[in-house]
Amino acid sequence: MNDLKQKIQAAVNLYKSGNFIKCQEITNKLISINPKVVFLYNLLGLVLTSLKKNDEAEEVYKKGIEIDPNYAMIYNNLGTIYYSKSSAAKNFENNIKKAEEFYQKAIKLNSKIPEANSNLGNLYNSIGDNKKSIKYHKLAIDSDSKYLFSYLNIANVYVEIGNFSEAIKYLNESIKLDPNFTPSHRLLSRIIKYTKKTSHLSQLNDLYKKNESQDNLNKMNIAFALGKANEDIGEIEKSFNYYKTANKINRKNIDFSILEEKKFFNEIKNTYNNDIFDKYSKFGSNNSSCIFIVGMPRSGTTLIEQILSSHSKVFGADEVLYIPQLIDEYFGKNKLNLSLQGIFNFDSSQLTKIAKDYIFLMESISKNSKKTVDKLPANFLNIGLIKLILPKSKIIHCYRNPKDNIFSIFKNHFSANKIKFASDLYETVEYYNLYFDLMEFWNNLLPNFILNFKYEDLIKNTENEVKKLLKFCELKWESQCLEFYKNKRPIKTASDTQARNKIYNTSVNKWKIYERFLEDYYKKLKVQ
Repeated sequence: MNDLKQKIQAAVNLYKSGNFIKCQEITNKLISINPKVVFLYNLLGLVLTSLKKNDEAEEVYKKGIEIDPNYAMIYNNLGTIYYSKSSAAKNFENNIKKAEEFYQKAIKLNSKIPEANSNLGNLYNSIGDNKKSIKYHKLAIDSDSKYLFSYLNIANVYVEIGNFSEAIKYLNESIKLDPNFTPSHRLLSRIIKYTKKTSHLSQLNDLYKKNESQDNLNKMNIAFALGKANEDIGEIEKSFNYYKTANKINRKNIDFSILEEKKFFNEIKNTYNNDIFDKYSKFGSNNSSCIFIVGMPRSGTTLIEQILSSHSKVFGADEVLYIPQLIDEYFGKNKLNLSLQGIFNFDSSQLTKIAKDYIFLMESISKNSKKTVDKLPANFLNIGLIKLILPKSKIIHCYRNPKDNIFSIFKNHFSANKIKFASDLYETVEYYNLYFDLMEFWNNLLPNFILNFKYEDLIKNTENEVKKLLKFCELKWESQCLEFYKNKRPIKTASDTQARNKIYNTSVNKWKIYERFLEDYYKKLKVQ
């Protein structure tokens, strides 16, 4: 028995170290010899999930349940599989429901599992039920007061809804439990204003010294936090160097090629033309409820959505991935362009189906609102498809001073590295050039379909610009759109703190404070 425990521990250590292939091999061998040990099925399921083999993981978990129907953690992990695929268009409600049921089953079997409570809290947060989300995050803390991610998760919810004092309370509690829990330090740095006397600043400096010889996520988190802290206190050279260090570490974990992006952008421009829009003009939906806000990250998209969603007829959905996921579901990631060009066999009625699926997904979350806002900035890549499937939709393109925009991207960390071009300034500049060129292409090809909305104009002349925005969206004037900062809807992006404030001009030309450090990077920027 001791020998088995040692072998299981060795497999667990492989899993923790990220050596999933070797862990899978050893765990399979252990299962063949010990087919009744349910822990091994749970471990193998985790390994397969890490290898993105969710279907195989699901089958393994089900075998584990057959051996022990009361093994709570397996239900938790099954819930996570269904939650991860919850946004799939065809099974959205079903996947969310199954994930919820599995988490609840895990909690019923063992209420002391903090992961199940916290995961259920994350699920409710994802569908906009933050009251339940907070409830389950608190239950997670009650079940295990040392499970640090419960504090981080509930703090994230409070940041999203603008309750920064509660967020700070939970972050400080997690840091008190473990001063080395760096995700909490990074989030805390985003929501407090530093002075040279702020105690958290000295704590960050001490932590950085501890991690200085490492190139790991802990050092990255602290470097981002110190970049923000030193920016607040005017130590600009230190601030830039910390941002640079944080991004250098982060870049090592990202698979990104600017050359591949150039090919992709060229494919888009080679696909869409007037002939394509004429050919498929009968297959789009007449629905006029959809508003898309597109542009680069950190260009003002969150602020525009906050203004629009303050209108009584508008629901802001935040950054939903429905359009990219529908493209993947119907075409595969690389087949859309070839299908539209007629190189692959293509049933034109699929465009109608995509439109119906998209409208269904938005209606399922929009609380019967007259208009919905999809604020996924990267949908600027998909403007052509949006025009085909929803020709009566509205596209708002947000843009700002490119030098401000690029540096704002660089100094922010994006969750799950979803912005892959963000961690190297040279790459960000190159990507910006591609984006700007593509937007010129869309504006020339689709005149009057896109409202180009400049952030700096909104700052200078707020009321007139908001009126222009509402008119374009065919919405009547409502004065509360000028009081968007009172809007209590959750904000899930890196702009969650700024969009809670009144219009301010401190972010205009902010790059100039860092100009001497940015000059070389900006030499290849084609847009001034």
